[in-house]
Amino acid sequence: MSSPISRSLLLRSALASAALGAASFAAEGQPGHAHHPAATATPGPCEAFIEGQPGKRFSTQEIRVSSRCDLFTVHLVHTGRKPWQQAGHNWVLARSADIDAVIASGMQAGPDRAWVPRGDARVIAATQMLSGGEHASVSFPVARLKAGEQYTYYCSFPTHAEPMRGQLVLVDAAVPAGPSLAAAQNR
Repeated sequence: MSSPISRSLLLRSALASAALGAASFAAEGQPGHAHHPAATATPGPCEAFIEGQPGKRFSTQEIRVSSRCDLFTVHLVHTGRKPWQQAGHNWVLARSADIDAVIASGMQAGPDRAWVPRGDARVIAATQMLSGGEHASVSFPVARLKAGEQYTYYCSFPTHAEPMRGQLVLVDAAVPAGPSLAAAQNR
C-alpha cells in the first residue's frame, strides 16, 4: 500500500497535464478519450484533486469552493485498472434536489453519452468517463452556484451513482494564496 505522500505525488503527477477550462461533458457528450498521467504541478486555490477509486468510491466526500473564485476546476484520476466499459469513473455535478432525476435521465442517455444527459441544464459540470489510469479535468463558473443551495457530485457509471457521491459546498471565504496539496488533503 502506498503512503499518503506518495499517493498525493502520484495524483499531482497524474493530473498536471489536464487542461484548465475543459469543456463540460454535459454540453459536448463523450469527448476524446482522457489522458494518461504526465508532469507534476502544484494545485491552485480554485481547484480540487479527486480520485475515483476501485470499490466505487471517491477519495473525498466534500469539496469546498470559495465564492471568490471565478472558475473552479476539478481534476479527476481513475486509480483503478479496468477499462471504462467495465468500471469507468467520472465526476458529475448537479444540485442535490435534481440528482435523482439527472441520474434517471443519464440512464436513458446510455453508454454512448457516459450516462450523462447531453445538454441537460441541471448538470453543472462533468468530466468524460475514464478508464483506469486516466485523468480528466472540468472547469465551471462559480457564479453557477448559489449560496445556501446543496450540490452533489457523483459517478454516473451504472451501479456507481449511489455509493460514489460527495457534497460540493460553496463557502464565502478568501481565496488562499497558493495552498499546498498536503494542506488541502489534511482538512
